[in-house]
Amino acid sequence: MWNSDTLIFRILYVFSCFVYVRAQNGRCAYNINVQPGQIYSIDCPRYSSCYSQCSWALSCPSGYNCRADCQMNVPANQQCSRAQLQVSKSGDPSLRDAEVYCGQGTLTVVSTKQNLIINLLTPDGVGYFSCNVITQRVLPPPTCNCGIKKDRRIVNGQDTIPNEYPMMVGLVERGKDTFVCGGTIISKKYIVTAAHCIVGKIASNLGVVVGEHDVSRGDDSTSTKGYAVAGFRTHPNYNSSTYDYDVGLLALTEDIQFSKNVMPVCLPFKFAGYSFTGEKLTILGWGTIFIGGPKSDVLQKVQVDVISQNDCSKYVSSLTPRQLCTYTPGKDACQFDSGGPLLYTDRETSFLFLAAMVSKGELCAGLNKPAINTKLTEVLEWIVRTAPDEYCEK
Repeated sequence: MWNSDTLIFRILYVFSCFVYVRAQNGRCAYNINVQPGQIYSIDCPRYSSCYSQCSWALSCPSGYNCRADCQMNVPANQQCSRAQLQVSKSGDPSLRDAEVYCGQGTLTVVSTKQNLIINLLTPDGVGYFSCNVITQRVLPPPTCNCGIKKDRRIVNGQDTIPNEYPMMVGLVERGKDTFVCGGTIISKKYIVTAAHCIVGKIASNLGVVVGEHDVSRGDDSTSTKGYAVAGFRTHPNYNSSTYDYDVGLLALTEDIQFSKNVMPVCLPFKFAGYSFTGEKLTILGWGTIFIGGPKSDVLQKVQVDVISQNDCSKYVSSLTPRQLCTYTPGKDACQFDSGGPLLYTDRETSFLFLAAMVSKGELCAGLNKPAINTKLTEVLEWIVRTAPDEYCEK
C-alpha cells in the first residue's frame, strides 16, 4: 500500500533484536534470511552518491510472509522511469512482476509467499530510503464464526427478535431475580463486562445466561442456558470514581457450546487506532426503559452516535483515552444495561465488532448528557493477555 502520509500499523509480536544491513557505495546485492522475532533494517543513508543500484533478496521461513515498512524519498520523475524503487512481492529475481515507486512517502509491502525482493535504482545517486523488515505469520483462512447477527427497552429502543444478537449475555447474582448487568461472549471460556458490575462480588455467587430473549418466558428460545462463573478479573487500573479502565473478565466453569444462536462477538483487532467518531453503534440490554422505571423483559436494542472527545468534553470532565462518548437525543442505555455491548457493524463484511461497553451515564438520554463507554481497542491487549483463549479474528 502506498500512502503519502505516515501509516499506523499493529505488530503482532514484540521484537528485541535489530539487524542492520546498510548499502555501500556502488552496486550491491544482499541475500537476507529473515528470522521471526527480529527486525532487519535496510537503508540508504542521506549521503550523496549513495549508490546507483542495490538489491535486497529477503527470505522468510515456511509459514511466514516477509513484511517491509519503508520510508523513502526517491526523486519523482515521469512514470518513475529513472530513479525508482522496485518491489517484487512474489520474490521474482528478474523483477518481471515488480511494482515501481518513486517520490516521497511511506510504503508497506507484504510478500505473497516466503520471498520479497526490493531493488533500488538511483542513476544520479540521490535520494534515500529505509525499511524495517519483519516476518508476518501466514494465517489459515478463518473457519471460525463471530459477530453474526440474525436478519430481520433501552430508552426509546426496540425489541430484538429471539437470538438476533448471539453474543449477548445477562449477568445474574445469587439472591437477585433479574439480570444485574449485561455482558458479551468473546470466546468459549470468557465473558467481558464492566468492572463496576463485578468488583467486590463473590465469583461463586455469579452466573451468566446465554441465548436469552424474553426473561418472562421459558419457551421463547431453545438456546437459553446458564453458566457458573469460576472466577473474574477487573483491570488493575480501574478507577471507581472516574470509571477509567471500566472492564472486567468472567471465566466460566465450562466452555460455552456455540451455535447459530450463541456465538462470540468479533473483537476489534483491525480497528486499533480508530476513533469511531461519527459512527452509529448498537447498544443491547434488558435494563430499565427510563430512569427509575421498570426493566424490559425482552432484550432491547437502540442505535446511538459516537461523538468526538472534544465535543464530549464540553459536557463531561476528565475524559480518558479509554472512554468513548455517545450521544443521540432520546436514545441511550439506562440502569442495569452496564457492561453490555456497543456493537459496530463492519460495512464490508456486516460482522459485528465490540466497539465499547456501557460504563456510565447521567439521567438516561438526558439532554446534553453524553454517555461514557469503555473503548475496547484501548483495553484489548489486557483482555487477550489476561484471558488467553482462541479468539476469532475477522
